[in-house]
Amino acid sequence: MKNSHLRQEINRMLSIVKQTFGKNSREYKNLEYLLDILESTYRYNFDGERDLLDELNKLLIKLSNTIPELNVEKLSCNYPNISTMLKYLDEWLS
Repeated sequence: MKNSHLRQEINRMLSIVKQTFGKNSREYKNLEYLLDILESTYRYNFDGERDLLDELNKLLIKLSNTIPELNVEKLSCNYPNISTMLKYLDEWLS
């Protein structure tokens, strides 16, 4: 899949989490790690990453308690390309 704005949105999301929790926080490092793997999965259609997608969804739910814009309902408005990637992977990995 080609999505030219995906990397920009990932960087923006990471920046918000970094500002809120710090670059050395577990939350930031987990989000960065999971998004990196899932972005590669999305771009190159790798298989077998369902558990990572589930972990990312759990992490986003947890982070949304502190950062409201990461709430499931707001994610598609604030990060439409990331939301598209997650929906695609959810369907593709099911």
